[in-house]
Amino acid sequence: MSPSGRPKGEYRSAQHEGTPVNPSGRPEGEYRSAQHEGAAVSVELRQLDTRDAAFEAEFARLLHWSGETDAAIERSVVEIIAAVRERGDAAVLECTRRFDGLVADSMPALALGAPDFAAAFDAITPAQRSALQAAAARIRSYHERQLEACGRSWSYREADGTLLGQKVTPLDRVGIYVPGGKAAYPSSLLMNAIPAAVAGVGEVVMVVPTPRGERNPLVLAAAHVAGITRAFTIGGAQAVAALAYGTASVPRVDKITGPGNAYVASAKKHVFGAVGIDMIAGPSEILVLADGSTPADWVAMDLFSQAEHDELAQSILLCPDAAYIAQVQAAIERLLPGMPRRDVIAASLAGRGALILTRSMDEACAIANRIAPEHLEVASREAQLWEPLLRHAGAIFLGAFTSESLGDYCAGPNHVLPTAGTARFSSPLSVMDFQKRSSIIEVSEAGARTLGVIAAELAYGEGLQAHARAAQMRLGAAKAATPASATAFAVRPVTDANVDALVKLAVKPEQQGFVATNAVSLAQAAYRAPGRPLALYEGDEPVGFLLLWDSRRSADEPADELYVWRLMIDARHQGRGLGAQAIAWVVDEARRLGVASVGLSHVPGDGDAGPFYVKLGFRYTGEVDGVERVMILELDRG
Repeated sequence: MSPSGRPKGEYRSAQHEGTPVNPSGRPEGEYRSAQHEGAAVSVELRQLDTRDAAFEAEFARLLHWSGETDAAIERSVVEIIAAVRERGDAAVLECTRRFDGLVADSMPALALGAPDFAAAFDAITPAQRSALQAAAARIRSYHERQLEACGRSWSYREADGTLLGQKVTPLDRVGIYVPGGKAAYPSSLLMNAIPAAVAGVGEVVMVVPTPRGERNPLVLAAAHVAGITRAFTIGGAQAVAALAYGTASVPRVDKITGPGNAYVASAKKHVFGAVGIDMIAGPSEILVLADGSTPADWVAMDLFSQAEHDELAQSILLCPDAAYIAQVQAAIERLLPGMPRRDVIAASLAGRGALILTRSMDEACAIANRIAPEHLEVASREAQLWEPLLRHAGAIFLGAFTSESLGDYCAGPNHVLPTAGTARFSSPLSVMDFQKRSSIIEVSEAGARTLGVIAAELAYGEGLQAHARAAQMRLGAAKAATPASATAFAVRPVTDANVDALVKLAVKPEQQGFVATNAVSLAQAAYRAPGRPLALYEGDEPVGFLLLWDSRRSADEPADELYVWRLMIDARHQGRGLGAQAIAWVVDEARRLGVASVGLSHVPGDGDAGPFYVKLGFRYTGEVDGVERVMILELDRG
């Protein structure tokens, strides 16, 4: 079963007035009309070989599937949604009468509650009750482990007292769409409702169509087991619209999950943004990765398990053993006539199925990753050997005894899975789908002095002066009455016009023992070893200077590094983050030049600049240049 795709019998449309139809438009009762029970059925199942020159072209055709919704469906869905938004309950009642053949005078007549679910639970057989409870227990246990692993809030404090973290909170209300009538999926209800409950969702509202008033007792019993207390017997696009926007009777929800027909899928797409949705799923898929050790009949039946959903479902076998592929083909021919839905299976296998001969199991794993299937079975004696090679799949079933159908009903992991290759970037439905995460940020005063400098530099670079000023005000650096444009940090060349002002700048008295005088430093950079002397400005006022050297130009020991000879900030302007802004500029310049690192060195001693540079990301290399300790900031050039 693939509840994430399109369940059989649940393809209702505006044109069929509530009659279940399959994707090709035939009523479900016609699935078996072409053949008599037990009659021979032949299926032309394509066989591919990765050694063939035409393999890639054939493989591309095999995987091609258009998920475009029929234009008529789109138009109908848009009209239904608009009607429900405008007229609420009246439109829902009208659509339910028109599409499901269910006549009701008011919405309360379409409502279901806990007593209805409890009565249904009591009415089903003991075996059914036991199966529902066992499946629910396993599903709950698995999703509780998800909650423990990554569904809880966390935080940490940095050395300066800044608190960072994540707050996880459940959604207030979610809506679950459950296929109803004769085509009923209680397992889908459990897979959607139980993770929501585990996540702590405040209320789960179920919608379930009941064509012509036919209520499926197993679905209602599953609602009892899952703890649902509120439901409406409505379906289709009108049910999705009612949940998304709310009516006088149907409460508005925060997210809608659950499978449905093409109308339901289209409606979920249209209401996304007003509410969250789980996914837009395509037809069911299974990929069996076999080494030839599993009985061929088992594999053939596993391929049938998805093909029986509808003609668009896809079943593929990857195997390096040609003789085994022949055995599977023979098993398909032998077993197919006995399947009640053999016409659907045959159409699915012929249209989108394949038996693919690979060079090796390693190559089979690589192809499996390209397909990124909804269900991936590893039918192998050494399933654990191949599992690490498998990166993209909705669910991975390891070993000969792990049939996909066990995962559909009762193994525990969720059976709502990504299809059509979206397992490359999507995941199964989980507890996290029923939660949201909020970032927690509490910046200490000391943290603001560090982060404010970084934020202001980036904000000025983006031309967002208010952002920069908001950060700088926490530093005490900006004068509230001074326009941001006049106080912006800037780097300019040293020229005859500004060099005298730079020479007159001074460091604090306790720092003078660590550095040469300004005049000597500027003279060295300009004349003795030509580098890049740069003036640092705040608005029109010089506040320091920066001396750089591109170490790739060194004749004796060239290095892939932009070297900071000296960073000087005038004593009157220290403590305002200007030095950090200057280093941030240097880092950007180094990236522009394409060098691997920024280097510098300093004289050690009480009050030296080492801690300042460590805070900015520099580390000590262990080298000593004369008496100076060498530091480096390695850049990520990816």
